[in-house]
Amino acid sequence: MKVTLIGDSIRLYSEPFVRDHLPSSFQVSSPSVNCKSSHEVAANIQDWVSGTTADLVHINCGLHDIRHDPGRQRPVSSPEQYVANLRSIFSYLSATGVSVIWATSTPVSKILHDNIELPRWYQADLVEYNRLSVDLALGFGFHVNDLHGRLSETAVETLFLPDGVHFNKAGNTLIGELVADAIRARGA
Repeated sequence: MKVTLIGDSIRLYSEPFVRDHLPSSFQVSSPSVNCKSSHEVAANIQDWVSGTTADLVHINCGLHDIRHDPGRQRPVSSPEQYVANLRSIFSYLSATGVSVIWATSTPVSKILHDNIELPRWYQADLVEYNRLSVDLALGFGFHVNDLHGRLSETAVETLFLPDGVHFNKAGNTLIGELVADAIRARGA
């Protein structure tokens, strides 16, 4: 089975562990870059998927969308912009006929995150954007890998790097396992 992974730095750091947890019959490809926000994914999805002959795409974007940059009173993407970008991304993927797994954005540690400089991420935004994305993904008939929910069930504070957004090796290993499990479940 040919699998394409698309996502932000969480995908970049956990990808080696995804590959480690998949059998050799799964051929994994991905963009070599951090796919960042839904703006970047919408602008590049055709390049990242076309020519891959993927059977399945595991995709996520959202943490960059909810980021509040210095001097900004709102996130990078408004909820309306986020949904519009996802609709464009999902429409393209749906038209290709590829199987799609949408992954929710991972948790952010308020305790750790409150101790760093800007940019900021807020739990209320994370919950709202995840809800919007899941509703839309299900409307397209996509499968959902609830990384946020699954990670929130663990002792997640021990899995973060000091920035409270990115994960240490144990966290990336767990994310890799969760992504590989979702892919195996769809590829079986």
